[in-house]
Amino acid sequence: MIKSFLSKIFGIFVKKRNQNYDKKDNYVRVEVPVISVGNLSVGGTGKTPFVQMLTKFFKTKNYSPGIVGRGYKRESKGKVNVGDYRGALVSAREGGDEMVLLAESLKVPVIAHDSKSEAAVLIHKEYNVDLVIVDDGFQHRKLFRDLDIVLIDKETNDNPKLMPEGRLREPLESIKRAHVVSVMGNFELNEKIKSNLRENCVIIRVKPIQANPYDLHDKQSIKIRETKENNIDVFAFAGIAKPERFFNMISELGFNIIKSHAYKDHYNYRKSDVEELINKCKKSNCKILATTEKDAAKIIEYKNILSDNGIKCVVFPITLTITDGKAEFFKLIGRKINYRIKRNKSDEK
Repeated sequence: MIKSFLSKIFGIFVKKRNQNYDKKDNYVRVEVPVISVGNLSVGGTGKTPFVQMLTKFFKTKNYSPGIVGRGYKRESKGKVNVGDYRGALVSAREGGDEMVLLAESLKVPVIAHDSKSEAAVLIHKEYNVDLVIVDDGFQHRKLFRDLDIVLIDKETNDNPKLMPEGRLREPLESIKRAHVVSVMGNFELNEKIKSNLRENCVIIRVKPIQANPYDLHDKQSIKIRETKENNIDVFAFAGIAKPERFFNMISELGFNIIKSHAYKDHYNYRKSDVEELINKCKKSNCKILATTEKDAAKIIEYKNILSDNGIKCVVFPITLTITDGKAEFFKLIGRKINYRIKRNKSDEK
């Protein structure tokens, strides 16, 4: 009852905020196309692997994209240049785990900033990128974007209620702003969500694909078929929104989980945490740790401690693939980007 009341109050506040943005046109505009990848809800919906997938696509098309985001749970303030064309420049503690992961895996400019709109302007100015991708940008109304992509997971689909009663950060009607809705899994969008979509909204369906895991220390790839044949013992740990999904996944890949430990989402690992993991491994007579790429971005600074103790850490990257709506999705992206380029040329005349 109390949660329902608080959700109504929260909804009124967010609706009024959105109406204020809808009435005025004083957005921060960048000279190049801006694409936002976001969601309606709190918690993990797969934004980071989606941004990875999108960035890789643009790189294959000879674009020079840059990524901006808040750098959630980082210990720094203000602006941080997280990465450039060589990879990550700072630790996850300074740049945020997801930002560091994107910088290191994609080798593109990445800026973490308390203001995503300022970050978008700065990344174009400093690195001359020709495209800006905003991580978790749907609620950042101050920045004009050419394309809004919203990810919907099953939990949001099944319980589309505002916080604290549900997981929504803003009313369901806000999804009208989205040009693209990505269904993150094998489920059908409920009627409430469908009824709030804009008329020409493109709906795509995405599923995760497990890439080969690799050794944290030397990045040496481990072929999945070999793990299924050998039934390797591991101590699994993760500090993500839904760690049980990760544990289930590595079990399905043929790894034998001796023990597992779930940390809070975006957990900032300290030296003492790594030493505790090493001790737990030794007590379990296990020599291999298994974790996610997001967690690996934070413990890589302790990789020598692990190797000195004879502990190997295997990292499991997650990639996404579009199973439905792929052609329509990339056609829309092409139209939006070409329109912006033509408009910029027209403004220059």
